[in-house]
Amino acid sequence: MSESDEVPGDDPAIDEFVEEFERHRDAIYERICDYMDEVEINEAYVAQLLVDTMIRMRMSAYGLGVESPSVTGIKMDLDRLKDEIGVFLREAKKGAEEYIDHVKQLRAEIDAEEKEDGDEDEENAARPK
Repeated sequence: MSESDEVPGDDPAIDEFVEEFERHRDAIYERICDYMDEVEINEAYVAQLLVDTMIRMRMSAYGLGVESPSVTGIKMDLDRLKDEIGVFLREAKKGAEEYIDHVKQLRAEIDAEEKEDGDEDEENAARPK
């Protein structure tokens, strides 16, 4: 077996891709959150809208990206999309425990802030004017 000085995951091109991917993901997420706040819709509904949007965008990418689009071709591309989504879902499941711990921590912090704000409001209401 040959020895290598390269450490797995020590590829600048991959690191750059991951950084760019995360930057775009975060920017899109922020825009979606802003829209959700603006029109007052919940996360579950938005998730369904995004799934629909994802499928339509993939179909558009296929239709506009190949020289001779076909029904068979788009069905095959949608099958590839299904496989890709499966990978994302498996990865999400692997991180489920960490995610729930994070959510519980955030909720506890929010509850603590709300309690502090409520206590301050009670103190202010009790003061003579």
